[in-house]
Amino acid sequence: MTISATVEERLEGPDATRELGRRLACALAPASEGVVTLSGHLGAGKTTLVKGLAEGLGVATADDVTSPTFLRLVRYENASQRVQLVHVDAYRMRGEEDVFELGLDEDLAGGAVVAVEWPEMIEAALSSDILDVTLDHGDETYRTVHIAAGGPTSSAWLARLANAAVVEGRPTS
Repeated sequence: MTISATVEERLEGPDATRELGRRLACALAPASEGVVTLSGHLGAGKTTLVKGLAEGLGVATADDVTSPTFLRLVRYENASQRVQLVHVDAYRMRGEEDVFELGLDEDLAGGAVVAVEWPEMIEAALSSDILDVTLDHGDETYRTVHIAAGGPTSSAWLARLANAAVVEGRPTS
């Protein structure tokens, strides 16, 4: 992935992680499609961020979003707004063959927001123009998130996210 821009933020607790997900949903608009990869250790907050993303897109409540660990993917949609979120846990995937088997290749081609946990398992199937979110444990009270854009479309999302943070008075680096 060629990184064209990056943002770093400190998240104080799960509410801040969900809020980042909601802000990402706003940054993805108006297209409401694209790929967001989520990396980090177990318990880093990947699914918590997707809960906020789902809320921000209007496709599910935070309580409705669970980790798709054993399902490999879960689709959420708001048919009236023509918005779809595909939440993928690629940890148990065998690579591109699972991408095709699950129909994920069609979602990745457009028409949905695709949030991929453990993206390294299906890296060959992913475009380089993705928003890559890495969550690192700070301690029990905070996480540090690094967000990188890999191309022109994801750079535009990241710029909207960074601009919103500046307007709200959030520090970014």
